[in-house]
Amino acid sequence: MLSRNRSLDGLRGVAVILTFLVHFCGTYMATFRGGNPNVVRFGEWVNLYDRLLYWLFHSHHGVYIFFMLSGFLICRIAIKPSFKYVGFVGKRLVRVYPAFLLAMAICAALGPFLLIPLPTWQAIGLNLLFLNGISQHVPGIVFNNVTWSLFYEMTFYLTFPLVVITARRCGVPLIPAIIFAGLVIAYAPGLAGFYAEFFVFLFAGALVAALSRTGVEAVAAAFPDFSIVALYLLATSFFTVGLLTTSQFVWIFAGCGVIILCKAIEGESVMARALAWRPLSELGRISYSFYLLHSVAISMVFKTWWLLYIHRVGAVANAIYLGTLAFICSALLAWFSYQVAERFYFKNHAPVDI
Repeated sequence: MLSRNRSLDGLRGVAVILTFLVHFCGTYMATFRGGNPNVVRFGEWVNLYDRLLYWLFHSHHGVYIFFMLSGFLICRIAIKPSFKYVGFVGKRLVRVYPAFLLAMAICAALGPFLLIPLPTWQAIGLNLLFLNGISQHVPGIVFNNVTWSLFYEMTFYLTFPLVVITARRCGVPLIPAIIFAGLVIAYAPGLAGFYAEFFVFLFAGALVAALSRTGVEAVAAAFPDFSIVALYLLATSFFTVGLLTTSQFVWIFAGCGVIILCKAIEGESVMARALAWRPLSELGRISYSFYLLHSVAISMVFKTWWLLYIHRVGAVANAIYLGTLAFICSALLAWFSYQVAERFYFKNHAPVDI
């Protein structure tokens, strides 16, 4: 495990923090600020504090970072000369399902405490196939709706290696093959009414993995750290206030993510060293379990908010306090899940070369 890239782990930590902020800030605003941010848009919040909360709530791009990291990882695995498709699929199932099944069991067990009925067997079966990611008629198990993203992940796991294999057999260069396949998979389903543009992020991550080390270093060197931070803040802020459409944001953020990935891989910039900060990289190691369980921890905190809320300290202090408490509970649940359902996998599988 010593050969892991701690900057990439730190980027996973950033991604899961952003995802946490979506669900905490959304629940906090709906509970204490008088409106559901899924319904009340940015311009309808007049208080600066509420607008800041809304901007943090609009951090759904944490999932997009996860997609890009997955795209990078899977491409690095698939381009190895020793790659075997069947064995790869088996390893992906072993990687994904244990923590997922444990999270599903925890969510179902806590359902009565959260006053949510137990899921039907049909709902459980459809969730096991991650079909809650493509159908509004398939609810997630209790507060584990974040598993919608696993549909995109699993679809990519099954299809992307076939892109690599086909490109090799047909003598097509890998980078053009990735670009073509990514456009087809991201936009062809739209002809049937299914939105699949999120695949852009997975294929963008794969594109980084297909670059040579020299290419990665060239991209990292071409963009100073401050320019990437500025682009990130501008893109996310413009999207939050409605100045960018979803499609525009997808492409801008994918470009920003490509550069950040190159920075993390190159490892020498201030940004890369910041991402390698030990607490952030350690959070990144348990980020999958954290992702699966943080909504449950947030729900439990807000279920008992009347016991936890400290009226005399004011709204801002309570938001920080409750957020910190929910984050700690999420981390503890994630650590437990990692020890039980993930650690065995990493003990038996070497890190992927970058």
